[in-house]
Amino acid sequence: MKALVPLLALISLASACSGVSDEISTQIEAQFNASSTAPINLAIVGPSSWERVCILSPYNSNEQAEKVLGFKWNATGKTSIGGNDGINVLVFVKASEVIAYTEYRRDKGDFSHLTPRCLPRDRAIVVRQPDPDPRNFGWVYLVTSESGPTHPSTGAATNSATDR
Repeated sequence: MKALVPLLALISLASACSGVSDEISTQIEAQFNASSTAPINLAIVGPSSWERVCILSPYNSNEQAEKVLGFKWNATGKTSIGGNDGINVLVFVKASEVIAYTEYRRDKGDFSHLTPRCLPRDRAIVVRQPDPDPRNFGWVYLVTSESGPTHPSTGAATNSATDR
């Protein structure tokens, strides 16, 4: 029995470092809920070794994920991004390896208009930008402080509910 404890701890640690993490979403949501105005610091979430975080928007294919990440990754096999418009996938990368990822609910801050699509850890701070369309009251985009909401595929400024 004593031999099983270290083995289980090792298996748990290995899976936490290379796969989906609900804890990351919980950490981001805690920052989102803590203040209606404070920036969200992504550098303090997830494993300690990631170098950049990349955002995959709803309905992204594996080909689109490869363009964002710069290497092949089975996003549609590992997440529900291919058919779920209620989430963004945040992918935490070191070199050309995914070390963690999470499905983050868009109603708790929508990363889909973030540009650039990947942020280095030392600049992984996002700010809130309420959707100006009154039909989308309460919808909040999470963007870099230098950018505003843009259409993720065209880069054009947007505020339309149909662009979500």
